[in-house]
Amino acid sequence: MASCNEALKMIKEWLTQGTPDAQNLVDFPWEVEAIDKNTLKAVHPRFPVEIDILCSDEAKSIRATVLTPLETINLDNASCVKLYRKLLRLNNMPLAKYLLYGDEDSIGVAVDLSTFTLGKKEFNDALAFLISGLVTVTKEFGVEEAIYMEMAEELAKLVARHFEEGWSRDKLIDYLVDIVGMKKEEAEEFLRNIGIKSDKTRGLGVTPTM
Repeated sequence: MASCNEALKMIKEWLTQGTPDAQNLVDFPWEVEAIDKNTLKAVHPRFPVEIDILCSDEAKSIRATVLTPLETINLDNASCVKLYRKLLRLNNMPLAKYLLYGDEDSIGVAVDLSTFTLGKKEFNDALAFLISGLVTVTKEFGVEEAIYMEMAEELAKLVARHFEEGWSRDKLIDYLVDIVGMKKEEAEEFLRNIGIKSDKTRGLGVTPTM
């Protein structure tokens, strides 16, 4: 059995030591940030959706979660019943759980893993179920545009952070081409759309149009 400290350290190593040409999700190069001693945030720039990884020593478990911008709090009763029924039916799938979170009852997808049995293959399966679950929510509830915008904004934040860390424009273009999978022309346009026109540019914050 691994403690949360050991489990999260192991997960961070798996995710940050990957390569762009990997075959499994867990072996891609993820960007991982420690939020606190029991929580990691992981994002892969090719499918830039934030994955929260929370570990509990008390429960001996890890929960990986993807949250969506789909709010349900203002739906009428009939629509709520229809939506909740659909979520319950989706919960018949293995591993992935569909849930509501926050004051707005937004939809999220979660996978729970035991620290007793945590392994790289199991964590890769969890990542696959999370991405698959997000795709299911997107299709079932027709929120493609909202998810797309959230992903574009997440990628813009990643690029802006690296720019502020001192990355050159050429290095950012290589990042968008090699890691994200853009063509060079797309990468250059992406940087222009978020305000990076030269290595001296600052003051980012424009939402990109990809």
